[in-house]
Amino acid sequence: MLSDKIQAAFNAQVGHEFANSIQYIAIANYFEAESLKGLAKLYTKQAEEEHEHAMKFVEFLLDTGSKVVIPAIPAPQNDFASAEAAAQLALDAEIRTTSQINDLLTTALAEKNYAAQNFLQWFVNEQMEEEAAARKRREELDRRRKEEERLAKEEAEAEAARDAARRAKLRAEEE
Repeated sequence: MLSDKIQAAFNAQVGHEFANSIQYIAIANYFEAESLKGLAKLYTKQAEEEHEHAMKFVEFLLDTGSKVVIPAIPAPQNDFASAEAAAQLALDAEIRTTSQINDLLTTALAEKNYAAQNFLQWFVNEQMEEEAAARKRREELDRRRKEEERLAKEEAEAEAARDAARRAKLRAEEE
């Protein structure tokens, strides 16, 4: 029911989805270590969803009588410069996955494989949601960082003003 080309592409996508799942676990671990428990929980849940996505491809391949060949999975990135960098990596992964799904759909359309087209439509919709959620998380972290920087700047300015007032008071007392 599936051409060799679609089978190979779907098997590759199984690997991509598993790689995303593992990467999200690494991101969750980073957030856990940074005591950002809410984000750790969110990315752990995201890892589970990516695993489910891989399994959907596996089940589709099996249901169509195709052979499942899970490719090698690259090691995830485990170290991040910041929470924003971790969230950006997740956003980049979702953007890349959207492109991969679109490429799969293009292949299915070219081959007039209606079962594959129908199957992939769920992923098209899912990726719209996944990208939007990843972008929102990244933007929220940016806002949080800017607010922290603003507060730190205000505190530094207030401390500088207090220091200047103390110095002025000491000079006045010395006179």
